[in-house]
Amino acid sequence: MAESELQPVGTLDDEEWKSIAGWLPESMRHAITPMTIGAIFGAFWQTIVLPNLNYGYPSPVQGAFILALIFSPLMYKYLLPDKKGNWKEYAMGMGILGFAYSLIWVSGWGAMFCGGYFSLLVWAWINSTWWQYELPSFRYGIWHAIGIDIGAFGGAILAFIYL
Repeated sequence: MAESELQPVGTLDDEEWKSIAGWLPESMRHAITPMTIGAIFGAFWQTIVLPNLNYGYPSPVQGAFILALIFSPLMYKYLLPDKKGNWKEYAMGMGILGFAYSLIWVSGWGAMFCGGYFSLLVWAWINSTWWQYELPSFRYGIWHAIGIDIGAFGGAILAFIYL
């Protein structure tokens, strides 16, 4: 039987530790905060707006995107305080993906898969890789739109169950 060579795990130097420790604030800013904003918008739409609509459209996810586009200048200023770019580019990234998600949620065909499960997988992949890079405002808008979709879906479900 051949012996396997085991090599000791090296310790992290300061440069590597700073890059790993930098993940948490960027994760909070670009992953957790948009998801929380989406949950608040989705719960608001589910409890306040949706009962007053005759046909049930726009859904809470679509309503969250409408509210996110209205508040996109504030979100850009809060979530990207030191980025060079403009909020219009950020709003365009959110709007394009928000429009695509709105069509998916209206269609009913694969809405739960494409708007829910697949988005969650893509969001997990983006959160694990994109935080390392300096991105243009458009891509931050896409990243935040996926978080808003997931948060709005979860927030609407929780509001429906508990409120």
